[in-house]
Amino acid sequence: PGRVPETLPTLIHLSHYHHPIMVLLNIAACFLKIFGCHCCLKWRLTRLVEDMLNGEERNFSDETKRILEEEISQDSYTLIVTLTGPGIFIQANKNPPTIEDIKASAVDCGWKKDKRDDSKWLRVRVREFIYKISKRFRIILLGEDDLSGSQFTLKQRLAQEVLKADFVFPMNDLDYICKDKEVTKRVMDEMDLAEGKAMPTSYNTDFNMETDESFSRIFFYGIGCVLLEKQETVSDSEYGPIEVDMPLHTLPVRKLYRALGARIHFSKDQKVTAIFDYEQGKLFQPGEEGWDNAKLLAKVTCFALTTAQEHLVWAHWLVSNNATREMCLNLTPTHPIRRLLTIFTFRSNVVNAEAFDLLMPKLSILHRTCAFSIEGMNSIFDSAFTNSTIFKPFPEKTYNSAVQELIDAGKLPYATQFSEYYELIRKFVKSWLKKADDRASDAEAKAFYNAMKATTKGQSYELPEFGDDALVNLCTTIMFTVTAYHELIGHVVDYTNGPGKAGFRITKNDPSEIDLQSLLLTGVISASTSKRMPMLMSPFKNFFGVEGAPAWERDLWDGFVKELEKQSKKVQAENAKADFEWKYGDPSRFECSVSV
Repeated sequence: PGRVPETLPTLIHLSHYHHPIMVLLNIAACFLKIFGCHCCLKWRLTRLVEDMLNGEERNFSDETKRILEEEISQDSYTLIVTLTGPGIFIQANKNPPTIEDIKASAVDCGWKKDKRDDSKWLRVRVREFIYKISKRFRIILLGEDDLSGSQFTLKQRLAQEVLKADFVFPMNDLDYICKDKEVTKRVMDEMDLAEGKAMPTSYNTDFNMETDESFSRIFFYGIGCVLLEKQETVSDSEYGPIEVDMPLHTLPVRKLYRALGARIHFSKDQKVTAIFDYEQGKLFQPGEEGWDNAKLLAKVTCFALTTAQEHLVWAHWLVSNNATREMCLNLTPTHPIRRLLTIFTFRSNVVNAEAFDLLMPKLSILHRTCAFSIEGMNSIFDSAFTNSTIFKPFPEKTYNSAVQELIDAGKLPYATQFSEYYELIRKFVKSWLKKADDRASDAEAKAFYNAMKATTKGQSYELPEFGDDALVNLCTTIMFTVTAYHELIGHVVDYTNGPGKAGFRITKNDPSEIDLQSLLLTGVISASTSKRMPMLMSPFKNFFGVEGAPAWERDLWDGFVKELEKQSKKVQAENAKADFEWKYGDPSRFECSVSV
């Protein structure tokens, strides 16, 4: 009984879904902890892990089994998640969503037809789940979706709650590193955490990230290029005019892991010249002792930062989640703006709800995988919110003169090809809203826009007042972000398929590679991105211009796809002539909406 005051409020607080059932379940969990047998539970988990390791369906080599039993089995969470997760994703990918799932008649989230007048819609309450990240940043999720009729079910929520319950799966950090990279790769392969199995297959080639040239590629032709615009002035450093500065060293980390944070210097010809380690307060140059460790620090810092900021907060929460929610709540299913955005928000409510539970809360898989305390994680999320410029039209982004020289010389396709793609969308959106006529500025349109504008309050770039151009830019930015931008920051298999690539943390004991526990859990996160949405350049014959929708929808969509096909061929021709590899700007690779 003496443990009730401490345990009960904590368990209720952990239930971020503010729903009576979840509170009652956590109260039940509290009493299980008070009156139950912890040793019995631990024994059952141990037996479960042993059965999974020795099951007939497993074909582990003796070496893999030894490593898992001796080094990883200390944490039941890691073994259970990494032994079951890959199979779940492989099975899910056998039946992915298709364009046939997107039907005009199935669009009704938040509304129902008026029985007395079939031409009118009535609002329907959609359950919202609210999670407060900080005083300035909160996430509001809808529990159901358009089209698929899917919901983030109670069963799914219960499973996530169990995985985050510290009584069942306490945080148990490990720092074991297998020195033989081939052995590490074999362990991951036998656990199906490899490309073409649970993890998606990369379309990049020779992206080892270990040579200085391949390292530099991350920041000019990989996820790191999103950080270049943040350097507002040209560096006057002797190490070159271009810097990528990531000062994360003040964020608290757990005891086995070192702080992140690095500043990278590049010459004008895109070659890395030096890396400053914030925690050590020391600059490293190529060829010096500690250079490889400094590169790993920079890669991990970049990957952790862009995953938290550009991928999760900007693409998923601020754009995809907010746009899908406000579309459902403010636009009737037949409204032209909702018709425009439906393809780009397909399954997004459920995807974002799943992503939230998987990656955001305390004791989530991301929290266990990275080095940060929960306070450190939430600090990154809060900073990502306030620093957000995601709603600024992409072609209006500015770069310092050194980066602009690269753009003008065709050495930064992130800026050029993405701007071209953005303008193609903007042209399409203008044509669509012109056809919509007065409905593009009616009460529903303004309610949707103003609701989105309210979500940007407190960010570095806030949406302007409603107007024709403002609405065009908002719709264009939503469509751009969930397709091209998400492809760049979400295609992460290259960064997660080996111990010398990137990852989320570095151990104090050995800062030369990613530890196996983190590598396996990162592999599961990477595998969760393998479930693809329908491809953007599809006809969507069951949606546009059918079941009472105007015929001009079909004409405009088909015309848009033709323009995308032209852009795809242009991008492929440019890439074939280039002396670098950049494949993220090809519209033929884009999905129509976000996956995890």
